[in-house]
Amino acid sequence: MKRTNSQNIWLKRQKKDVFVKLSKAKGYRSRAAFKLIEINKKFKIINQNSKVVDLGASPGGWTQVVAELQNKKNQIIAIDKKQMEPIESCKFIYDDISNFLKYNETLERNYFDVILSDMAANSSGHRFTDQANAEKIYYLAQNFALKYLTKNGSFVCKFFRNSLEKTILQNIKQRFSLVKIYKPNSSRKDSKEIYLIAIGFNNLHKD
Repeated sequence: MKRTNSQNIWLKRQKKDVFVKLSKAKGYRSRAAFKLIEINKKFKIINQNSKVVDLGASPGGWTQVVAELQNKKNQIIAIDKKQMEPIESCKFIYDDISNFLKYNETLERNYFDVILSDMAANSSGHRFTDQANAEKIYYLAQNFALKYLTKNGSFVCKFFRNSLEKTILQNIKQRFSLVKIYKPNSSRKDSKEIYLIAIGFNNLHKD
């Protein structure tokens, strides 16, 4: 099957990418693992005792990092609509996040110390469609965090620079004591992705 031009560009970039090589050398399932390593080194949101949920976890790069930070002591909850190979100390829930929020009551509310989301929609090539999909995914992650974070918990979420960035930040600053925008070195320079780091959940929202 003949590759498209965009597929060829992607493959060339992958071969040159130092973080792709590093992830293979260290046994991580994705280069994204280094983004969480950088985030946690700077903001120290995950410790050995943190109760963590990883949204959109497959293939498991971020879950691997959490397991290492905890020395595999605690159970991590990983949720994705894509299947994921098992990781020690991880409970995997096969579900769509939207569906989980509506129908699944298996997790205890306001219980978790950290909610992580590295979710992203597949690009359609249409700017406004991609922006709408990115915003939808961000708000799913935010709603999950508001429902399941314990008081003083932390929320880390990927989103993309757009016209609603200011509104998103204003809203989340009402819920957390510290909110920062951070772009790890391992995030590709040509990518518009950034990470919202929200620390100190006040749990004052109303259902």
